[in-house]
Amino acid sequence: MRPVGSDDGRPETYVPPRLIPYNLRSSLRRVTLSWAFGSLWMYITTGAALTRYAKLLHMPEYGFGLLAAVPFVSALAQLPASYVMEHYGGRKRLFLAAGLFHRSMWVLVAAIPWFIPEAWWWMSLLGLLAISSLAGHVATPGVYGWFADLVPRQVRGRYFSRRMQVGQLVGLAVTTLVGVVLDQAGVIGDVALRRTISAGLVVAALCGVADFAILATVPDPPGRAPDPSVHFWGMLGGPLRNPNFRRYLAYNATLTFGLGYVGQYVWLYAFDVVKLNNTVANLALVGAPLIVALICTPFWGRLIDRMGRRPILIIAGVLITPGAAVWILVTKDNLWWSYILILISVFAWPGVDLANFNLLLGLTASHSSDHHGSAYVAANSIVVAIAGALSGVFGAAVAGALKDWHGQFLWWPLTYHGLLFLISGGLRLAALLFVLRLEDRGAYATRKAIRDAVASLHSNLHHSLVVPVRRAAALRRTAYKLRGDDWDE
Repeated sequence: MRPVGSDDGRPETYVPPRLIPYNLRSSLRRVTLSWAFGSLWMYITTGAALTRYAKLLHMPEYGFGLLAAVPFVSALAQLPASYVMEHYGGRKRLFLAAGLFHRSMWVLVAAIPWFIPEAWWWMSLLGLLAISSLAGHVATPGVYGWFADLVPRQVRGRYFSRRMQVGQLVGLAVTTLVGVVLDQAGVIGDVALRRTISAGLVVAALCGVADFAILATVPDPPGRAPDPSVHFWGMLGGPLRNPNFRRYLAYNATLTFGLGYVGQYVWLYAFDVVKLNNTVANLALVGAPLIVALICTPFWGRLIDRMGRRPILIIAGVLITPGAAVWILVTKDNLWWSYILILISVFAWPGVDLANFNLLLGLTASHSSDHHGSAYVAANSIVVAIAGALSGVFGAAVAGALKDWHGQFLWWPLTYHGLLFLISGGLRLAALLFVLRLEDRGAYATRKAIRDAVASLHSNLHHSLVVPVRRAAALRRTAYKLRGDDWDE
């Protein structure tokens, strides 16, 4: 078993369950339940619905790059939020107040076509989403420290993988339903489709508010006491003096720059180049990836708990490298065979997400060292915000300049979307150079982790394929025994 320690090399204090002044199991269940509602909000407000809504509000091609940049620019709000929490405390109160405002703003987003002049539609969408995203990022530093203190280090990988699975199940059902509803509304016309999406966004806002209402009942474990003497720049300087954290920032910045614009332009590629309808697009870009993630997320969670986070980042990071670039092979005449290659990258994404999330949790735990944990979240958010904003602007510049461009890559037709996807693949690979030097106390060596991961994957596949057959055979033998020798007498 891996030794338990903090990410700055100091031992992590373990609090025995009998000393925890609240019901830990009940608290973790409520955190999972809240995410079921949070997933409803997330999967309604993303994917085909948001892209179609933006197009119906007359957003230009370059506007989608700006739309991709909005969440990253808004993340700069995490630094002052972190300072307020470290100076005054009250992370749960700040998290709930900002989060409720963040989710409620989607009611106003839904009301854009009803109360705002048409000439201002798409600009109003950008503005309201920016305000909502700003409030969401104000809440972010608090939830990292809160969950880091709430969930014991020994089970974080498994717990958050199970929590993620709940969201994936909800997302799969919602994605399928949203796609079908949008296609039915689209048959009637653009006005009906726009009204349908508006109604869906109101439902999403209510689900998002329910998410935070449930979290309000979860206890906030006693963490580090507020420090009135903390200085704004001094708080930020602490994390930046940590060389291991600087390598982590470099990894996140490079990866984010390669990912920031992809989310918006892959939807445009699916609609405008591959000509998918809403249902098929939602299934291809959200539904099928959710099914794959639902199956493999526990696999990655167990590997992280057993082997550490660094080797999993490397293994999964290699597998996600071709994920965007393979989209250039997907066309109207070559859809599903090419799409299978994309699912390889989809299989690895939960590993990247869980390992990254657990690394940051280790840095923010209040009892892990004498640093201000939320400052690590804020510093990371600033770097990611800058990289994501630059990524969105870069995508917007390429889309605006090469909107009607057509070229070739190895004799394969290429649009500006494909060019952006190829660049994304190169940046994902470059990000791994920083992971190679990342320290993760107690983690397996990468080669040993690869061998064990392959063995674990083989064992899981063998169990999934062979055990049902064996059980069927055992059931047949049992049925034969129940018949008895004198069945025909």
